[in-house]
Amino acid sequence: MKEVKLGSQGLTIPTIGLGCMGMTTGFGGDIYGKADEKEAIATIHRSLELGGNF
Repeated sequence: MKEVKLGSQGLTIPTIGLGCMGMTTGFGGDIYGKADEKEAIATIHRSLELGGNF
């Protein structure tokens, strides 16, 4: 996965981050539909397996 340096303290992050807004209920409703907790957790774990950290 392609990474970029963030700031001046040596932190690197992937050029693509995982957006998680649809994995929760927020702003007073399910604007993206009903969130599936097991699917959300599996998605986060897969992102980590692929080198995601952002």
